[in-house]
Amino acid sequence: MQNELAKKAENELNARIKQFQKLLKNEEEKIKFYDGICGSEILVRLELFLPSANPDMFVDGIILYMNDTGKIVDAEYYFKELEEGAITRIADEDLKVVRELFQDEFSLEIE
Repeated sequence: MQNELAKKAENELNARIKQFQKLLKNEEEKIKFYDGICGSEILVRLELFLPSANPDMFVDGIILYMNDTGKIVDAEYYFKELEEGAITRIADEDLKVVRELFQDEFSLEIE
């Protein structure tokens, strides 16, 4: 199921890129496209490099995603050992812990 969804997403992305390329060539169509966008959301990505006992062997960290009000809305954990690494989404119950620890440490000001 996951591979099917990934393939579908890749196909949709390719179709969108072709659409975007056409829009770049036609100002009127580009404006119509902009007018049809349902909405947008600001999401800021903040990467925290966590202290490591042996940074030459491995590094890890937290990627915080904050909305335009500065609220942490999602987070991921990454681990990199030598040349290989992995990223995993932080589950909702663990996200509460991450929010509690980091929410007041970072502020976001958008002008």
